[in-house]
Amino acid sequence: MTEHVISTFDACSRTLRQNDLRQALYDEAALMMDRSLVNLHGTEHRARRNVEATVFRKNIFVEYERNVLPVTLEETLSPFLAAGRGDLVDIGYRIMMNLTVDFTGIDRTERSPEETAELLRLLKEFSLAPALGQSPPEDRPAKRARIEAAMAQFNQRFLHPSLERRRALKTRVDSGELPADALPRDVLMALVSGESALGMTEHEFLQEGIFFTMAGAHTTIHSLTHAIHEILQWIAAHPEDIARLRDDPFFVQQCVFESLRLHPSSPVAKRRTTCPFALANGGEAQAGDTIVVNLRSANRELEIFGADADRFNPHRVINGSAFAHGISMGVGAHACLGRNLAIGVEPRPGTDPADHQFGTVPLIVKALLQSGVTADPDSPAELDGGITRISWATYPVLFDKTRAII
Repeated sequence: MTEHVISTFDACSRTLRQNDLRQALYDEAALMMDRSLVNLHGTEHRARRNVEATVFRKNIFVEYERNVLPVTLEETLSPFLAAGRGDLVDIGYRIMMNLTVDFTGIDRTERSPEETAELLRLLKEFSLAPALGQSPPEDRPAKRARIEAAMAQFNQRFLHPSLERRRALKTRVDSGELPADALPRDVLMALVSGESALGMTEHEFLQEGIFFTMAGAHTTIHSLTHAIHEILQWIAAHPEDIARLRDDPFFVQQCVFESLRLHPSSPVAKRRTTCPFALANGGEAQAGDTIVVNLRSANRELEIFGADADRFNPHRVINGSAFAHGISMGVGAHACLGRNLAIGVEPRPGTDPADHQFGTVPLIVKALLQSGVTADPDSPAELDGGITRISWATYPVLFDKTRAII
């Protein structure tokens, strides 16, 4: 089997849209992800995605933005604001865990500090899986053992009880004992409702519950930390844009798009051919070959994103119809199902801010900027040296509302 690397924006976009190519990025993480949505192919993928799409709707996203996120932000940020400091990676985990756990359908019966700490610990263990392929080979066995242990603990304490409660609720609704609106609007409930048609095993339910909990939180934290870092650096060099951050309701979101373009959650996507496939360079991949889609390179193509494509510039003018964030959220059948929930939709000329969907990441970034977040000068941020992609391991910050830039 041969590995083929493609890096131009057009070739990467076209490759990601090919239905004959299977997901191959998470082969090293099969123990946790082989039967999750991201790895399914063809009719299986389409059937499960269609079931889960019933909760990935604009009205539900808007409900989260306007009613759920503000409460979560206030609860999560309060102790850090009172202390005047914190770590942005830890803060991000806490915010997104609360949001994604609820959206996935993981019940938290205790709502205690101990329960929250345990969920955070498990979430960080799960985050090892998607990056296994980017970890040194000698580190992978130990990381797999940690992931397996975390999966068993998560299933026993959280996933299985949550699943059984939803099955019991569905039985009561089906019998007429409860009205249909008594069912929670979350991913697990959608899967339970479509259980007979999907034929999922208990292990598949576990993998899917973990995937949505982990993906929604971990990838968002990656995007959040990079966005804050890029904005703080930009404002230090371009203080004239402070006014725009304050006055332009869409500018923070534009900054997030630009940061995400530079820093996709994974620098590459991978696909495996199921039949001979014609490559953009004129060559041909054979069945079973791997195609590496270089998202980082595609998102920095000069002809599309300009001469400064490798640098952060929230005023960027794009040549063509590419998203402002490039293809960081994917395109085609495996495009991120929660893209609009995470980063919102791109505003068009004349868009009314009151009706606009901004996305959770831009709204969290805005809340942090309004709280006077700055990098801690006495405790420099550190990159994660355990994987090959650029990701922050720690990002100490200070808070001072009197010095907030917006």
